[in-house]
Amino acid sequence: MADIALVACAKTKASRSSTAAALYVSALYRKSLLAALDRSKSVYILSAKHGLVELGARLDPYEMTLKHMSAVSRKAWGDRVSHAIIEIAKPRDRLVFFSGADYSRPLRDFLRLRGYGLEFPLGDRSLGERLSHLRKLNGEAELEATLPHFIKLMQRLSRLQKGGRQISECSGRQDWPERGLYFVTETVGPKRNSTITRVGTHAVSLGSRTTLWDRISTHRGTNLGAGSHRSSIFRAHVGRALSRSEKDAAWSLDSWGVGQSAPADIRVNEVHLERRVSEIIGAMRMLWLDVSDAPGPRSDRAYLERNIIGLLSRANLLGTKRQPNADWLGNESSDWRIAASGLWNLDHLFYRPAPEFLGVLEAYIDAMEPGASPITHSIAPSGWGDVIANQEKEQLNLFAGR
Repeated sequence: MADIALVACAKTKASRSSTAAALYVSALYRKSLLAALDRSKSVYILSAKHGLVELGARLDPYEMTLKHMSAVSRKAWGDRVSHAIIEIAKPRDRLVFFSGADYSRPLRDFLRLRGYGLEFPLGDRSLGERLSHLRKLNGEAELEATLPHFIKLMQRLSRLQKGGRQISECSGRQDWPERGLYFVTETVGPKRNSTITRVGTHAVSLGSRTTLWDRISTHRGTNLGAGSHRSSIFRAHVGRALSRSEKDAAWSLDSWGVGQSAPADIRVNEVHLERRVSEIIGAMRMLWLDVSDAPGPRSDRAYLERNIIGLLSRANLLGTKRQPNADWLGNESSDWRIAASGLWNLDHLFYRPAPEFLGVLEAYIDAMEPGASPITHSIAPSGWGDVIANQEKEQLNLFAGR
């Protein structure tokens, strides 16, 4: 038995084509989607126009709601969506509706008769009550308390590094720590605001010998301006988004991202796109943090990466942080998670951060001050990896009986 979450669409939408997950922009929808992602690994949207929609489906803005449909049209919509649900859900699965009655009532009888368990976390609450309840489910008060502190710490790191380094100008001759985290920033929007769009690390497997510069160099590409997206998932993401944004078919390559290696003729055919990816990434800037404890999945690097990505992606989805604007290349990604999170990341998205990670981050930034002693051992809370499973169980318990 599995939980499948169903989120109602919203009237307020982005002004351009987008993945379904990022198309709807109302506060109720954003909060509902985050709560649904906390609850289930399988989330779908209930669209008045398109029926049952996968989060990654590409949609154009439209104007249609169930409220303005005739009774006959609502019944036809319910029949269509009900049959679509039984194609993706097994009998006795639990269907969790993050929606009002308009979007669940046409489906309830059909689905109950076929053995599905139905759950309605928002109940019959008013709009204001739904927003308040979702705020609690999402832990938004804790998020809002954590985010300003994080932003101040990153501003401090930026001042220490004079705004960081432009990626195209990074080289192995510069003073890089052996191991650490990096933060990619982009200037976006009419005001050219700088915002973090990728957080990364390395050496999170036992015995790893990769260095921070090893990781950065694969993202930057070669001194000749090329590179290999098969060695850098960041480059692969940017290339896919670029191929969608450019109208010229020459940018669309069926081979892009296929396999861990490729024959020489395929790589030659990809060079023009690799060079363009290098230009785009090269224009971004990078901050870094010396985190030199031992390699492994429970390193402080892994701890900080998970919590920072979780914080930023949740804040971006909810709209409590300045997101990359509509012109951000990541919005063209075929992966809904990139557009919805505002990050060129896939791992750890929407993870609920532990507020105490800020103390660990601050200690490492303190150690970056001139003359400060470096931290050479792990300072993250002991057993933090074991806490993750407990957090997930606690999140599910928030929904119990609702």
